[in-house]
Amino acid sequence: MSHIKRQIVTILTNDELDDGQKLEVLRQLEADSLSKERSATEGMTPVDGDDGEDLKAIEQALRRLGHEPVEAGANSL
Repeated sequence: MSHIKRQIVTILTNDELDDGQKLEVLRQLEADSLSKERSATEGMTPVDGDDGEDLKAIEQALRRLGHEPVEAGANSL
């Protein structure tokens, strides 16, 4: 299990955070992951093997909280 996936499980199971706080943390993870992918497409940093999987896990967590992930198609990169 990747670091991000472990972090997501910790966020979702943390009873001290309300859904709004969980959403805020997940949105930041999502933004970081998308930024990392964007920089990789611009040749700035290599893409890790798990980047796509991490983003999928973040998207699933967002849906679990009843929210849609941001549009991450080719146009957003």
